[in-house]
Amino acid sequence: MKTVRVKMKNHGAFSFTIKEEIAPKAVARMLAMIEMKKYDGKVIERLEPGFVIQPLFQDGVDEEIDVMVEPEYETVPENHAMKFERGTVAMAGDGKKASGSQFFVTLDRQERLDGKFTVIGEIVDGWEEIERLEAVSVVECIDEPSGFVYHKPEIAEVVESVVVE
Repeated sequence: MKTVRVKMKNHGAFSFTIKEEIAPKAVARMLAMIEMKKYDGKVIERLEPGFVIQPLFQDGVDEEIDVMVEPEYETVPENHAMKFERGTVAMAGDGKKASGSQFFVTLDRQERLDGKFTVIGEIVDGWEEIERLEAVSVVECIDEPSGFVYHKPEIAEVVESVVVE
């Protein structure tokens, strides 16, 4: 089983295993993004204490980032059965499709997400960094034009690098 390490600039790192057997397409897409260094230098844009840490990478410019894919939670029974526990890593989405680039980490048990997002792994190391991120000061933001309200770190939290170990 492969492990992905996310190193934060000027801070620590966290690692998660990836479960190719339950999300082969999503994992292949993530590995390609890592190889192209598409996560490096991006910021953690969504941070909801007690809920999720979610780097948002879609920018409307880079077609390799702005990709939606078929959600494997609908097509792979083992994925659909996964529970969103503290430390679950999954691909973001809009309820109909899964992101081909954006992932999130749950910060607590999230029953409402069960069977609705493609699980790709789980945190195995670096909880102190996850807890540090969860504790940073956040500001409220509103996505235009959807009106979606979310929070992001008041001071940018930059992903220095993402590598497969």
